[in-house]
Amino acid sequence: MEPNEAEMLAQPRRPDYLGREYGREHDGKYLKNWNPLLLSSNLPQGEIVGVDFLGTRVIVYRDEAGQAIVQSAYCPHVGADLSCGEIVDGKVRCPYHHWKFAADGKCAEIPGETVIPRVAKIYNYPAAERWGMIWAFNGEEALFDLPEMPNIAEEDLVYEAFHRGVRPIEGWIGSSNLVDFQHLKTVHGIPDPYPTKVDYDDYLVTVRQESDNRIADTQLYGGTWLTAHMQFSDGTERFFMAGSSQVAPGFSDSFFVVAMRRSQAEELGEEGTNEELKNRIAYMHKLYSEDEPILFSIRFRGYGKSALLGADKYFGQFLRYIEQYPRSAPFDV
Repeated sequence: MEPNEAEMLAQPRRPDYLGREYGREHDGKYLKNWNPLLLSSNLPQGEIVGVDFLGTRVIVYRDEAGQAIVQSAYCPHVGADLSCGEIVDGKVRCPYHHWKFAADGKCAEIPGETVIPRVAKIYNYPAAERWGMIWAFNGEEALFDLPEMPNIAEEDLVYEAFHRGVRPIEGWIGSSNLVDFQHLKTVHGIPDPYPTKVDYDDYLVTVRQESDNRIADTQLYGGTWLTAHMQFSDGTERFFMAGSSQVAPGFSDSFFVVAMRRSQAEELGEEGTNEELKNRIAYMHKLYSEDEPILFSIRFRGYGKSALLGADKYFGQFLRYIEQYPRSAPFDV
């Protein structure tokens, strides 16, 4: 036996259920919601970026006007990855046979051919650019608008987006923290985290918390993207967003945004603002580092399996909400 083979066999096998709901087989469908794919700064004009998404792959690039385009990545001809191609005359050119695809997904040119078959196309996802990130919606059309920060307009904020990275867990499992109020107290040390109101709408969960220490308004969009505004008794505030895209069964790609009032940034100046945002980024990494050792090893008991208590009322509602949330498969399967 070769040494490297022996080392591989000695490694503990990752249980099949880790990262997903225990006892449930993935059916190839994903939550119909907005997903951050990459930071805006990582998408220069004229380049194609490939991103793993929904158990398949997409390409992301900017059209001639600079608008973000998200399309299925595999050429319908024989399946070459179009992210290995290039932008030529404003179109995506396949690296294998040089078929060209326009921003609407239609094949615009096939070398040596005058008739282009209707099946020669790739698929467009609804795409948008906001909060320093490129987003794609899983579905033919967006069912709701992009996330908003509670209680303040985007133009009144100074913010910075950050890519945390791919994590071996479904994004909605991490987002369940929003309504797992005992967890907020035991793991993150938040005093009196229990809510005064929790509302479940079709695509939005809204939570209000009030205590002597803080008032918090949080919202969860599409099951995987959290936005938060916290006001503390000492007069300070904290704004942030956090969530993930749906990469594949048991995997998500996480991003977050930290923000502060523009008026506060103007008072602090550039150096002070950068230092404050740096502190807020460190706080977000602290929250992630407290959760990840637990989440990456959890055998998550989902809907109908968790032994819930009275204090888990809203957590149980969340499990039912996710169970019923609309889903769809990616276009190219």
